[in-house]
Amino acid sequence: MPDTFALKTPLAAVAPPRPERKPLTRLPLLLAILAALTALRLIGLRLSIVDLFYDEAQYWSWAQNLAFGYYSKPPLLAWIIFGAERVCGSAEWCVRAASPVFYFGTSLVVYAIGRAAYEERVGFWAALMTALTTGAAFSSRIISTDVPLLFCWAVALYGFVKLLEAPRWRHAILLGVAAGLGLLAKYAMVFFVPGVVIAAVASPRARALLRGPHLWVALLIAAVVVSPNIAWNASTGFITFKHTGSLVTGEETQWSALRALEFLAAQFGVFGPVIFAVMIVVTVRLLRGRLGEMDRVMIGFCLVPIAVITAFAFTAKAHANWAAVAFVSGVVVAAATLVRERARGWIAASLVIGVVAQAGLLIGDTIADRVAVPGLRNPNPYARTLGWRDFAEKAAATARAAGARAIVSDSRGELGALLYYLRDTGIPVLSWRTEEIPSFDLGSPYTAQTLGPVLLVTVCPDPRRIAAHVERVEPLGLVATGQGTGGPRGFRAFRLNGPRDPLGPLANCPDL
Repeated sequence: MPDTFALKTPLAAVAPPRPERKPLTRLPLLLAILAALTALRLIGLRLSIVDLFYDEAQYWSWAQNLAFGYYSKPPLLAWIIFGAERVCGSAEWCVRAASPVFYFGTSLVVYAIGRAAYEERVGFWAALMTALTTGAAFSSRIISTDVPLLFCWAVALYGFVKLLEAPRWRHAILLGVAAGLGLLAKYAMVFFVPGVVIAAVASPRARALLRGPHLWVALLIAAVVVSPNIAWNASTGFITFKHTGSLVTGEETQWSALRALEFLAAQFGVFGPVIFAVMIVVTVRLLRGRLGEMDRVMIGFCLVPIAVITAFAFTAKAHANWAAVAFVSGVVVAAATLVRERARGWIAASLVIGVVAQAGLLIGDTIADRVAVPGLRNPNPYARTLGWRDFAEKAAATARAAGARAIVSDSRGELGALLYYLRDTGIPVLSWRTEEIPSFDLGSPYTAQTLGPVLLVTVCPDPRRIAAHVERVEPLGLVATGQGTGGPRGFRAFRLNGPRDPLGPLANCPDL
């Protein structure tokens, strides 16, 4: 059966005719719904009592020292947080505020993709399914690299679809800039390249693009946009690439089909159960040769990230969000399939699941310290994201009681929390790198010239690894933090004096 939503406009070699304009009748309603949802999410952030997780606090600390790269991530997210602070300040809600705004933009771009590749109805429902998928409901409450990555991926995919429609330079430039910025958000943007290759296998028009200049110029523009980060990495021995690679290759290889199945099962939560189920159905139809051209292109952009990460999961742990970029084309082809088959009930089910998830998270964020879910090992699912303010405040109180001039941390994550929550206290927060962390540091380093005494905050109870580097080590014991949050944590406190020159990196804790 022919695909009734497939693009009809052929790819011409020269001077292609202007494509027929498609209606925008549903756009005002879509804008109203997305604006209301974005406003609701911003209000939810203002009312949330969830502390910045240490990853989020680390990203904030990067924004205080703008650069073209950082130890574990490219720089775009830090630049975004820097901009948000200039608008609304440094409170938790403002640090996270860019996330719902980006999802507003991503949903609109998905509308444009669906409209260009199929018709406006597809774009409308795909945009709503994007805004109200379970993954968006969750990640619009936090600041993470996936949020700008998905926006950049969506813009790049829109540029690619418009090039299929009729190759024009403005769309080539759009594709190149978006792909380059996506690489500055997260290196998973590189999955777009094999997506283009699969599209060329699946689509005659995509193959024709490879013979013209537009796509190659777009790739060149992307390379130019990302080049400052490449240069920064080269100046640091490609430290971010090495760190990213260590996440993939650092674990001992242990074959496990169950782990791969767990990763695939997790995608029902990330993508939404209806969307991912339809993606599976469409993939089966692809294998049977029963898909129209645009369906093949859309599902082709999904297959590489999901297949690569699933294959990796056979050998080591794969995080559920590692294939998140597959969502953009996946939701478009899912919406096209459901619209084509008049499966309004499944569209409604997807939206209802998203609304329920969104409502639950908005309410849960305001009572996070009192949430309890029976049957979990830790009844409070918010436990990992609570207690970080208390951790920093207890460290500050301990430092004052010890007469310390500064607080020193040997953990990148805990250092970020200390820097954020003690930003207005006047207490210097310094970093002492371990053997696993490179010579550049977050914030200011602890050196032989640092005036003492200082308070070392660490999870390691062993003072022997410290004694080789300083003249006097005074253990102050364990300080408990986060009580009453469902996930109490604590730190070992040491009062240090007389750092030796040169001050080397700390050895890894023998007890951990």
